[in-house]
Amino acid sequence: MWPFKPRPASPTPPADHDAIRVEFFDHATGQCFAQTDLPLDRLPESFEANTTMHLGDQDWNVIEARPMTATEFRRTGTLILIMRMAPPVTLIDPSAILFSLPTITNDALPPIAPGSSKLGADVIEIHEDDWRQIEWVSGSAREAIASELDLIRLIYDQEREASGFRRVHLRQLIPAPLADRQLRLEDLRHALGPHATWLAGFAYRGVAGIANASFAVRVISSIELYGVAPNGIVETLCFANTSTNNLPLPDVEILARLAATHDLLLADWCAAAVIPPLAQEYIEYFIRT
Repeated sequence: MWPFKPRPASPTPPADHDAIRVEFFDHATGQCFAQTDLPLDRLPESFEANTTMHLGDQDWNVIEARPMTATEFRRTGTLILIMRMAPPVTLIDPSAILFSLPTITNDALPPIAPGSSKLGADVIEIHEDDWRQIEWVSGSAREAIASELDLIRLIYDQEREASGFRRVHLRQLIPAPLADRQLRLEDLRHALGPHATWLAGFAYRGVAGIANASFAVRVISSIELYGVAPNGIVETLCFANTSTNNLPLPDVEILARLAATHDLLLADWCAAAVIPPLAQEYIEYFIRT
């Protein structure tokens, strides 16, 4: 339990405040270790993104902010920040650094939609390095897929160590995986049916906002799909979760049929695997993972 109670609501809306009373609490002890008045322009619009503050001679990471947004603490005039002391910076030999993944895409990350927020929104969050790691690719790109897989397998064969990889393969041959398919977002909605849960889009961990023109959907089997579809045309369709619950069918079969209809190959790049649009192949892949 934190050693403070919520302040009772004011019977009338308070005026906006130009200076905010900020109280800093240590996450480890639950104790307030500092307080100060800060001009509103010295504080971020939102603590949605990972935030580090320098207090005295020490960096502190914000674990939680109450309230989260400037709109709210401008109104109340108070802000409580629950902090954790940042670990000291350790210098290491760059040659000793290993990559955790064998490959990432060279494709630029979709930008954040201006003014968007994932606060209170149901989104799929991904690490930036997970962008396009498991995705549908047009069957017309079979040769490019094979070339990329060969290069990834070289990373496994020549650059792998017990805890990671000395090098990472940067995929560049398929910048637009669905460019010639004209898969409409509405086609995907129709195929997945009325029981699929459509979310607000996808976002990056530790980054404020939701990716521009993005979509995200979770089906009954727990499979999660996300991507971007400007003007309703799906340009990229990725899988965030491929582990199914105890109801893998009929979702897996639906996905296989949709892939077959549009001649799509399921590329799991980090596994150096490609799954053809056949029901049995999809069942083995999704149930296995």
